[in-house]
Amino acid sequence: MEAKTKTRMRRGNSADEPWLFELFKATMRDHIDAAWGWEELFQKEGFNTSLPAKNFLILELESNPVACLHISDKSDHLLLDMILVEPNWQQQGLGSQLIFIAQESARQKEKPIRLSVLKTNPALAFHQKNGFKVIEDDEHSYKMQWSAD
Repeated sequence: MEAKTKTRMRRGNSADEPWLFELFKATMRDHIDAAWGWEELFQKEGFNTSLPAKNFLILELESNPVACLHISDKSDHLLLDMILVEPNWQQQGLGSQLIFIAQESARQKEKPIRLSVLKTNPALAFHQKNGFKVIEDDEHSYKMQWSAD
């Protein structure tokens, strides 16, 4: 599919909660299931509690949400909690567009970006392509960081 040209970023709201969780489920379920097992109610409650819809930036194409980004501003870094792209829109540059937004924010705040990616998730290569480096790892995930310098 070719990305349409009419895009906009907007802040999420409570009406986005079902879409956000379904997108999380569609893109992350297999990876979470492989690492720890998937328990639907636990995942849904944790997602909605830890990642409130109002803190997401949602990328829309032709008024349809297709991707989202959740960043937490910590004292010494930005934490990229979540970046999700609708499966039909992956490999179209939308994830890189969201990473660029995060990196611009990090430059303005003069902070690095940190994230964690499950070892079962092929997004490791995506993050490396966008300048993130592995700084540590554990049994299930890689901790990565991007710095402007």
